[in-house]
Amino acid sequence: VQLYASNARNTTLNIRGLGSTFGLTNDGIDPGVGFYVDGVYHARPAATSTDFLDIEQIEVIRGPQGTLFGKNTTAGAFNITTSKPTQTPSAKAELSVGNYNFIQAKASVSGAVATNLAAKLSISGTQRDGTIWNTTEERKYSGQNNLGFKGQLYYTPSDKLQVLLSSDVSIQHPAGYPLVIAGITTTERSAYRQYARIVSDLGYQQPKVDPFSREIATNTPWRHNQSIGGISLNVDYKIGNGTLTSTTAWRFWNWDPTNDRDFSEFSALTKSQGNTRHDQYSQEVRYAGNITEKLSGVVGVFLLGQNLQGLGQTEEVGKDQWRFVQTSNTGSQALYSTPGLLDGYGITTNSTIKSLST
Repeated sequence: VQLYASNARNTTLNIRGLGSTFGLTNDGIDPGVGFYVDGVYHARPAATSTDFLDIEQIEVIRGPQGTLFGKNTTAGAFNITTSKPTQTPSAKAELSVGNYNFIQAKASVSGAVATNLAAKLSISGTQRDGTIWNTTEERKYSGQNNLGFKGQLYYTPSDKLQVLLSSDVSIQHPAGYPLVIAGITTTERSAYRQYARIVSDLGYQQPKVDPFSREIATNTPWRHNQSIGGISLNVDYKIGNGTLTSTTAWRFWNWDPTNDRDFSEFSALTKSQGNTRHDQYSQEVRYAGNITEKLSGVVGVFLLGQNLQGLGQTEEVGKDQWRFVQTSNTGSQALYSTPGLLDGYGITTNSTIKSLST
């Protein structure tokens, strides 16, 4: 199993080397590895970045999955099952601490609210200082700041019928995920267009080149905020030698980033952000049971609707971009020798992808 993640949006799961592509282009691509929580399919790999509550079991299933789960996946599946509410009153708490002032607290309380009806409320919080120092802003980045809630109602009127209603939300406001400059390469361009010459002409100091320094010098704040959550209804009803199961769910994902794409203290590519809103609606109905003593079977139908919106996808340049577009400082190129000439120029786009699969 391999997990790649530079931030919540750029996350991918692979099993035995198979999964999905890594990078910004994966928004409209269904992951090759399915991710399920309490029978609900999570279409966005960002779901793997949340702090899970009350985990009872984790299954890793390799190979194509078209019968075990309604949503077909080509490389395998992760199936996470959480513990259900109990009629007997119970409570538990968990506390973890670590370096960089890391602290994580989880708590849950469960009990009966009526005859055959139990409820559970869970909460989690995680905080950790940043590990990358920005010398320009004099602040730390790459920290953690997570808050999660989950509520469940479990109705068991008889031995044949079980109804589980679940709702959860996770809010993450980390201190951004900047990239450290690992090296600067000399290109085939003229000396006038080399990076070091441009930095010098603009009057800035040469950036620190050390992949292990954990230091950056950027002037645009980094932000990688996300909120993810939803609601689901699971109904299990025993019929004959099997069980009829219905799983209805809606989930959402909000992604709100800002990046400094020139990775420096000067203002060349000052703003790069790709806000995303994803909504998914799923319905699965299946019957699983024993046909004979030695033969069992599963039959069902699955429906998944998705609405993915790219809101305000923005790329914007700043006051120092003029120097990067020059090929020389003579002739017609002298026209661009105007500081601030391209300041504020950029492009903003919106997009919508809708899909319906069965």
